[in-house]
Amino acid sequence: MIEGLVGELGRRPSHAYLFSGPHGIGKAAVAAGLAHSILCEHSPGPRFCCTPEQCATRTAAASTGRNRGAARQPPRCDCCAACVQVALGVHPDFTSVARQPNRSDLLIEQVRDLIERLGLRPSRGDRRVAIIDDAETLNLPAQNALLKTLEEPPGHTIIFMVTQSERALLDTVRSRMRPVRFGPLTVGEIAAVLAARAGLDAERANALARLARGSLSHALSLSEGDAPPIKELLEALSRARSLDFAAAQSLAQDFFASREQAVDNFELIARLLEEMLCFKLLRENPNAPSPEAAKMMTTLAERLDVDTLANLLDAALKSGAAIDAMANSRLQAEQWWMTAGQALRGN
Repeated sequence: MIEGLVGELGRRPSHAYLFSGPHGIGKAAVAAGLAHSILCEHSPGPRFCCTPEQCATRTAAASTGRNRGAARQPPRCDCCAACVQVALGVHPDFTSVARQPNRSDLLIEQVRDLIERLGLRPSRGDRRVAIIDDAETLNLPAQNALLKTLEEPPGHTIIFMVTQSERALLDTVRSRMRPVRFGPLTVGEIAAVLAARAGLDAERANALARLARGSLSHALSLSEGDAPPIKELLEALSRARSLDFAAAQSLAQDFFASREQAVDNFELIARLLEEMLCFKLLRENPNAPSPEAAKMMTTLAERLDVDTLANLLDAALKSGAAIDAMANSRLQAEQWWMTAGQALRGN
């Protein structure tokens, strides 16, 4: 798919592409790679010269940004100036916008600034490239502001819009872009990256890859210490039969407060329940990031019957899908935990 896109961009590209798919599978990374392939000055196309994950210039720039007193003398790298500027976000013909930290949506001011920049002629090459990440958080005024640019785009512009949910966008916005849908990564693909990037042995890489539910970012967080709350969620599930509404509210606040956090944790719960269901039916040891988590999952699976595990798994997937379609994350979490408590009281 990616090679086909690169070839298309070199021949007769669309003015706008809509990348959609689950969180953490590399949609924005692909968009950034395509921006490099368009703007690279050494070898544009599929063999663009930049090596994003091993760029000494960017590593040095990040470190000097944290230490303002340090002299800005980053080491040289083999990337062309254009690729380094794209990676650092300072290329004059490249713009990337995303939801700002602690904001619930992309601001219309960000969109207006983007539209203004796209109206200018390219200053270094033949194209201007823009990436709009977190597009599902574009509010209605921001989407409407984009419509004219999508309807009558400047001939030199290519836009990559990245979203977890196509349904969050207006039909008029979606219809003016070429859709490119991304599916979850396979266990083998994720395990290979974990082995190469995190240096994990094959057994641990496969265990984490199976827990990640197709998301490389989830797998990397499991391997890097910014670990998801597996132990906390398993402990909460273990005592769910005694949960009251106040306890369900507290869990919703602690682990499902934001939309992104809620989607991640419902995906994690679903994967844990799936592993417990496999243990129950097939007597296969559950994949878990630690022996302690594996023991907790085994104990829970022994306590619950197959129907209860299956029903909880189905409810978790439905809750995650509802939040992905912009339902209230806390209300979904409160309802799920109350349902879990009721189900466990019947076991």
